[in-house]
Amino acid sequence: MGDRIRKSLPKYWKHVGFSFLNSHLFHCVDWLPCDEHQKVCRILMGIPSALSTCLLQLNITALQTATRKGHASLVSFLLSEHVDLHPKVEPKESPLHLAVLNNHVTVVNSLLSARHDTDALDQRRQTPLHVAADLGHVELVEALLQASCDLKAIDKQGKTALAVASRSNHSLVVDMLIKAERYYAWREEHGESSRDPSVSFPLTFKQDHSVETRHIRRLLWNLAYRQLKAGEWQRLARSWNFTDEQIRAIEEQWSGKESFREHGYRALLIWLHGALLTQAAPVKHLYEELVRAGFPELAGELQFQQLETPAPLKWWGSP
Repeated sequence: MGDRIRKSLPKYWKHVGFSFLNSHLFHCVDWLPCDEHQKVCRILMGIPSALSTCLLQLNITALQTATRKGHASLVSFLLSEHVDLHPKVEPKESPLHLAVLNNHVTVVNSLLSARHDTDALDQRRQTPLHVAADLGHVELVEALLQASCDLKAIDKQGKTALAVASRSNHSLVVDMLIKAERYYAWREEHGESSRDPSVSFPLTFKQDHSVETRHIRRLLWNLAYRQLKAGEWQRLARSWNFTDEQIRAIEEQWSGKESFREHGYRALLIWLHGALLTQAAPVKHLYEELVRAGFPELAGELQFQQLETPAPLKWWGSP
């Protein structure tokens, strides 16, 4: 296979020139077995140095094609050859945009490991996070958030990724983005090393289904669905420094007059995410926060529930 391509290249170059190779050759990669991808690229990289400028353009097109099609092994090879990650030819979408658009998680992780610009803009001035949020790709949103992408970037319509996710009714992604906004704002204010050393929860922005937090999540569910009245969760959220945009994004997913209960529960879980990362005793912290926000009766009921179904001592802290 390799010998045939190597012998054919001079003839193709002579008769049809670079434009043919650039437009068509890497589309042939789709027809080859995966173990042939790297062979083709190595041959192309052996073209005489006089063609180096054209070759650079060819390599970029190869990376864009590979990321769009999800050829993870070819992407890894091209990255190992230090190809330019920033396209100078059509399409203008960056490799990361193309991988996100086509939901190729492995390829996205490879590009992030190679330090692809997480805040690159496409023709709509959208970042990869905008694209992932609009499509509701939870795993890709998680990867981009872990890479500390810019949460405040706005597209041509003046929308952040949070506004885009809210408009598209992706409630899981909305909650992830709010968690990230709150966590990174806290870290910027307090410093990366200011987490309580006794806190052992790993950083993730996905929905929490862990056994360790089952008890406190049950308390929060009871608070949201049985105790908080309409309008009260917003009051509590503002006492926790939720922004108006974050509150509106939660309210956007409306399913009827009882939606405030679900909205309140989501806000409480978002608060819990931050508390678990920064507080050693989240239930005790919740009790204190309810009192501070003007809900002493609810704080008292929380204490009563603890007597009925006690949580692990660590949730309350040392007496």
